[in-house]
This record gives sequence, C-alpha cells and structure tokens, in this order.
Amino acid sequence: MSKTCFAAMACALLFTATGCTTTTTRSTQLAEGVALLDIEPVKARCIVDTTRTLQAVSQTRTVLGFFRSGDRDFAQYPGMVFRLGPAMRERRAAVHKALKDTDFDVMVNPKYIVQTKRRPFVRTVTVQVAGYGGHLVFDQPED
Repeated sequence: MSKTCFAAMACALLFTATGCTTTTTRSTQLAEGVALLDIEPVKARCIVDTTRTLQAVSQTRTVLGFFRSGDRDFAQYPGMVFRLGPAMRERRAAVHKALKDTDFDVMVNPKYIVQTKRRPFVRTVTVQVAGYGGHLVFDQPED
C-alpha cells in the first residue's frame, strides 16, 4: 500500500515539475544602450452618427461546461473597458458584428440585452446590442 502511495506521489511530482511553461521577456535594452521611448498621448475626438442605429446578435452554446460553439471574432478596443459581468465574450462578439461591413470605428452608447437559457448539460447565452456608430478623428500633433 505504501509503495503505491509513494509511486503516485512521485508521478504527481514528476508531472508538476515537467509541465509546460512560457516565459516572455520584454526589454528596451539595445546593443548600444538603453532606449528611451517618448510616447505622447494620442488626441482624438469621436464624431457620432445618430441618423442610424447599429444592431447585432451573438450567441454561444456551451455543452457539458466544456464544449463551446459560437462567434470567433471579437471587438478589441485597447483602453476601452467592457464592463465586467456576464456574457462578456458575447458582448464583444456582438459589437464586432454590428461594426463589421460598416465604415464606423467604434460603437457609441451600446445597450445590451443578455439572455441565458440553462438546460440539462447545455447553456445558451444570447446577447443583442444596439448603439450608434462613431468615427475617430485624430488631431495632428503640434510641432
């Protein structure tokens, strides 16, 4: 009995010690010396088009809590925070679908309707989004 316990603990320790790891190192060190990066904030304004409303629906189905099917394209806005809460993945996918094939850069004042249906072994999350489209206009830096 003790040999089996010892063998199980040794295997667990072996698997823990040989797991996959990824290390990312970022540096501003160049061959000549330290690089100083002078980054100025980007100045922009948003022009909102209130003449039409953008709408889209995103749905994700999860089976057994593991297998997920649904949209695979998402809106990514650096510095723009999607509020934490349920259906964050579906919200970002719905915003992406609403902006797709338009000339707008961002969605302004989005409103979400989130529905969650739970059945045995299956959970379906549906998000509908509506809002206005906006164009970002970047101001030229003063020299």
